[in-house]
Amino acid sequence: MISHFACRWDHDLLDEPIRVYEEIDERRMEVRKVEEYRDGRLVRADTVNDTRTSLSWEPLPGVAEIESQAEFSVEPLTAEQFDAVWTKATDAT
Repeated sequence: MISHFACRWDHDLLDEPIRVYEEIDERRMEVRKVEEYRDGRLVRADTVNDTRTSLSWEPLPGVAEIESQAEFSVEPLTAEQFDAVWTKATDAT
């Protein structure tokens, strides 16, 4: 089963994303991903194409483990919400 979420990353690094939108499979492997930067840039990757980012080779940790780190917060997304961000990122490339 495919699931979707956004992970907000609170930090002061200028060259790192502030939010990552994830589409993952039942093994918690990334299928598609969009990274959002402070300047509004959106970069994307999927199993076929990538731009300035790539998919992880490792399964993602569970939500509880991600949120156990103070700088991260997770928001569930519907497939439609993820697709809207994906389309926006696709149009931006």
